Amino acid sequence: MYIGSLSLIAAEMVLYFSAMLALFSARRVIGLATFFCALAATQFLETQFAIGLYLKLPFGLALTPGAAALFSGKLALLLLVFVREGGPLARQPLYGMLFGNLLIFVLVALLAVGYVRQPVPQTLDVMHFAKMLALMVWGSALLVLECLGMFVLHATMRERWRLPLWLTLTVPLALALTFDQLLYFSALHFAFGIPDAAGFGTWTGRMVAALLYGSALTWYLTRIEPVEAVPARTAGEILRQLRQPEQPQREPRRYDPLTGTFHASQFASICGHLLSVTGLTGRPMSLLLVHIDTPDREETSSKWAEMIRQASATIGEATRSGDYVVRYRDDAFAILAPGAPHHAAMQVAALLRRDTEAMLQSGNEDIHAVSIGVATTPQDGASVADLLSAAESRLAEARQNMGSRVVGSFAR
Repeated sequence: MYIGSLSLIAAEMVLYFSAMLALFSARRVIGLATFFCALAATQFLETQFAIGLYLKLPFGLALTPGAAALFSGKLALLLLVFVREGGPLARQPLYGMLFGNLLIFVLVALLAVGYVRQPVPQTLDVMHFAKMLALMVWGSALLVLECLGMFVLHATMRERWRLPLWLTLTVPLALALTFDQLLYFSALHFAFGIPDAAGFGTWTGRMVAALLYGSALTWYLTRIEPVEAVPARTAGEILRQLRQPEQPQREPRRYDPLTGTFHASQFASICGHLLSVTGLTGRPMSLLLVHIDTPDREETSSKWAEMIRQASATIGEATRSGDYVVRYRDDAFAILAPGAPHHAAMQVAALLRRDTEAMLQSGNEDIHAVSIGVATTPQDGASVADLLSAAESRLAEARQNMGSRVVGSFAR
C-alpha cells in the first residue's frame, strides 16, 4: 500500500516537472506567458489537495501530492526563471497570482454577503469556498516572500560564495519549502483541522522533492541551457535588482533583411531549442557553418550584397524543409539540421560547397571559395557552446590553404 502511494507521488513529480521543463525550453518559440499560465493553473488543485487529499505513509504519516509534487515543483520552476531570465521577469507571476487570488476572494466574499440561491442537485457551499480562497490568498502571499528570499539566497551562494550549482539550487529551495510548511500548514491545521502527522509527512516529502527537483534543475542548467559565470554582487545589489522594473527591450530582429534567412540573433535560441528536443528524442542534430571567401570584399557594394543573396538562395534550395538557415555572420551561414547524422551532413555539405561555388563563379572572373565546418550532437557536444566550438574549429581548418573544403570528423 505504501509503495503504491509513493509510486503515485513519483509519477506526479516526473510528469509535472518534465512537461513544465519542456514548456520552459520552448519559450523562445511560443513565449514565456504560456509557461506562466500553466504554472499558475495548478494553484487551485494544490489547495484542494492540501485540504482533503493525503496519501498514507509508513509510521502513521501522510503526504499530499499538492505540496510534494506541484507546489515544490512550482518553486523550483520559479527559481529556474530567475536563473535564466532574471529577477524582474521572475517576479511577474508572483504578483499576478497574488492579485488574481485577492480579486477572486473579494468577488466570492461579496456573493456570500447575501444571496438567494436556486435549489440545484449539486449546491455550492459558498462559505467553505470563501475559506478555501482565503487559504489561496495566504499561500500566494507566502509564495512572494519565499521566492524573493530564495532568489537572494541563490544569487548570494552562487555569486558571492561560489558554491556548486546543485547546492545553490537545492538549499534555497529546501529552506523556502520549510518556511512555507511552517506557516501554510499552521493555517491548514487551525482552519481545516489537518492533523500534525500529515504536516510532518508533507514536510518530509517536500525535502525529498527539493533534492530531486534541485538535481533536475542542475541537469537542465548544465546540459540543456548551461549557465554562464556571473559577476559577484552583494545582497543589497541583488535586492535592488529585484525591485527594479523590467527594462523594456527592443524586439530582436528575427530575419535577415538581405537574405531572408534567420537573423544571427536567433541562432542561440533556435539551436538551444533544437538541442533540447534532440536530447529528449535521442536523435542527432548537425550544424554546418558555411563561409564564403571573396577577394577584396566590400560589404557596402551592391555586387557583394547580390553575391551573398544568391549564395543564401542556393543554400536554401539545398536544405530540407525542416532545416534552419541562419545568417551567422556577414559572409557566413549556419545550417541547423535536426535528425541528420554526421555522415549525411558531410554529404550535404560537399554538394552544397560544389553548387555554391559553381553559382558564384558563373560569369564571374573572381575566385570564390566556400568552406564548411560540420559538427554533430551528441558526439561533438550536447550544448550550444560545445557544438558551435566544434563547428568553428573545423571551419577554421577548412579555410586553410585557399579553403574550398569540407571538414567534419573527417575531411573531404
